[in-house]
Amino acid sequence: MNHLVTEHEFSGSVIVTKNGKTIHSKGYGWANREHQIPNTPDTKFRIGSITKQFTAMAIFILYERGKLELDSPISTYIPNLPRKWSEITIDQLLTHTSGIMHSWLLPGFTETMMQPATLAETIDRFKNRPLLFTPGESFAYSDVGYFILAQIIEQVTGETYEDFLRRSIFNPLGMNDTGADNYRQILSHRATGYTRNQAGYLENAAHIYMPILTGGGNLYSTVKDLARWDQALTKQKLISEISYQKMYTPVKRNYAYGWFLEEGFGHQKIRHNGNVPGFRSFIIRYPKPQVCIVILKNAPRSHLSDHNHTSAELEAIIFGKSLQNH
Repeated sequence: MNHLVTEHEFSGSVIVTKNGKTIHSKGYGWANREHQIPNTPDTKFRIGSITKQFTAMAIFILYERGKLELDSPISTYIPNLPRKWSEITIDQLLTHTSGIMHSWLLPGFTETMMQPATLAETIDRFKNRPLLFTPGESFAYSDVGYFILAQIIEQVTGETYEDFLRRSIFNPLGMNDTGADNYRQILSHRATGYTRNQAGYLENAAHIYMPILTGGGNLYSTVKDLARWDQALTKQKLISEISYQKMYTPVKRNYAYGWFLEEGFGHQKIRHNGNVPGFRSFIIRYPKPQVCIVILKNAPRSHLSDHNHTSAELEAIIFGKSLQNH
């Protein structure tokens, strides 16, 4: 990590745990460069698509409470949907097999991300777009599917997405530094996000109105809180063992329910990344042995082609392997 800071200006926080015990936890670089506030393990970062695993957990909690069925059409819970969406199931949204396009592919989506809009208004922008395939037939990663899941959570519970997650997940697990990001909120220890221009110099990332990413990428957290999350999953808190087995069962393209499953260094690996302007996030979990690596970044590496080998480098150290031979 010191090498990455020196050679590539790594900026972020890292935690590594093994068998539930922290073996490394540290911040590097600046949470805010203008005021020279350093990153620490308590710094709050936007976690982007890592949000999806919390949305998936919320859906499973509601399923176990008898509030919804995973194989039910989403039209059961949301009125006035276009006909082509009406038979899409909750399960297909969770596993990116709905055929609904990815939000970032919508022309003008990036340019309008700074403009306030409700969750329903954001979803409405995609209703007239054709499906990429017949629901269930293939895989296409889609933030929009998770925006819809957040709307279903709100419809079923009568609560906001954030309130339900806080009451049902964050508070029970002691994740006191995790929540829904909103620029109006005064949030202590919040990291500033940075990008690099074409010349390779850092600059402030573009402003985003984070509520439009609700359910798919709007949460913030810390490495410490995500380590608590890992331990809750390992100990199978919140939902039943049967539901956990389903959550980790891939459907297509190694994607299960809020998680990618693959092999790493000879072990089963469960992971997800996140990416919103100015921030990159990684959570990598090895159930056996119990290893978890969380990396939250607020600036890209110094070279322009940022391949983000940081997580693989840490995994290689943990398993005593050569990254080159992996």
